[in-house]
Amino acid sequence: MDEVSQRSPSPLAALSLVQRWGGLASFVMPLAFIVGSLLYFSGNLRNPMGAFSYSVADFLYGPVWFASLLAAVSAVRERIGQSATRRMNLALTIAVAAGAAMLAVALIRAANRHYHIIHPELHLEQNVFVLTSWTTLVAGVSAIGWHLLGWVMLLIGSAGWTSRLLPRALCVVYCVAAAAALFVYTQPDLEGMAALLFVMASLWQGFVLWRAGPVAAPPG
Repeated sequence: MDEVSQRSPSPLAALSLVQRWGGLASFVMPLAFIVGSLLYFSGNLRNPMGAFSYSVADFLYGPVWFASLLAAVSAVRERIGQSATRRMNLALTIAVAAGAAMLAVALIRAANRHYHIIHPELHLEQNVFVLTSWTTLVAGVSAIGWHLLGWVMLLIGSAGWTSRLLPRALCVVYCVAAAAALFVYTQPDLEGMAALLFVMASLWQGFVLWRAGPVAAPPG
C-alpha cells in the first residue's frame, strides 16, 4: 500500500504539473500566432519553399494554436475553477469554439492554396470574384474566432479578479484585450490591438502558471 501511494502523485503535485503544462502552452500560443502570421505575410508561392512555408504557417496557426489555447485555458480552470466554476467551465467551452474557428481559417487557407496550385490553368489568382469571396470568407471566420476569444478572455479576467488567484494587472489586460476582440467583426482595425494585448496576456499568464504552485481557493 505504501509503495502504491509513493508511486502515485498527490493531487497537489498533479495540479502543479497541469499548471506547468498550461504555462508552457501559454508560451507556445503567442509564438505560434506570431510565427504563423509572419509566414503568411512573407510567403511566396513562386519560391521553391513557398508552399512548404505556407503549410508550416497553417499548422502553427491552426492545430498548434488550437491545442495550446485549450491546454492554457484548462490549466487556468484547474487553478481558479473552484472559485469561479461556472465562468471557467463556460470559458473552456467557448475556447473550444474559438480554437475551432481559427483552425477553420487555417484549413480554408490551405484548401484554397492547394486548389490554386493544382489548377494553374484556371488562373484563379487573377479572378476578382474568387479573391473577393475567399478574402471575405477568411475574414468572417477569423472575426468569429476573435469574438469568441474575447468572451474567453473576459471570463478569465473576471474570474481571476474575483478569485484573486491571478494578478490584478493581468486581469485588467485580459479585460481590455477582450473589449477589443469582441468588436473585431465590426471594427477590423481592432484586430492588431487585440492580438498585441492577447500576446502580452498569454506570456504573462505563462510566467504565472509556470512559477506559481497550486493554491487553495479562498473560503466562500
